[in-house]
Amino acid sequence: MYYVCIENNKVNSILNYEPNVPASVTVETISDEDYHNINNELTHYYDIVTRSVIARTPEDVRVLKDSINPPGFEQRQFLNSTDWKVFRHIREKALGITTSLTEEDYLTLEAERHEQAKSI
Repeated sequence: MYYVCIENNKVNSILNYEPNVPASVTVETISDEDYHNINNELTHYYDIVTRSVIARTPEDVRVLKDSINPPGFEQRQFLNSTDWKVFRHIREKALGITTSLTEEDYLTLEAERHEQAKSI
């Protein structure tokens, strides 16, 4: 069971324990499944007018998910998370020390980075 905290006609939080709140906060309960749909799937939302969990339209779900992870997000995330490997390899070569990546591994990484960058 989860608890929806409503104050000033806005959902302030959803908690997995019954909160001790001031009188200005209304607490409503929702099921574990409703919480999962709101928090993880984004397919539902809590409507403060009806005090219930409402399903979103498929189009609304798509728009919401795109706003959280816009097109190209995963590719940019991959590029950002591998920059350090490229910089380390270049730095190690410039210093004339043994590289952490083999030349084959480095070229494979750069090829994957190139493919990811093209799809942005």
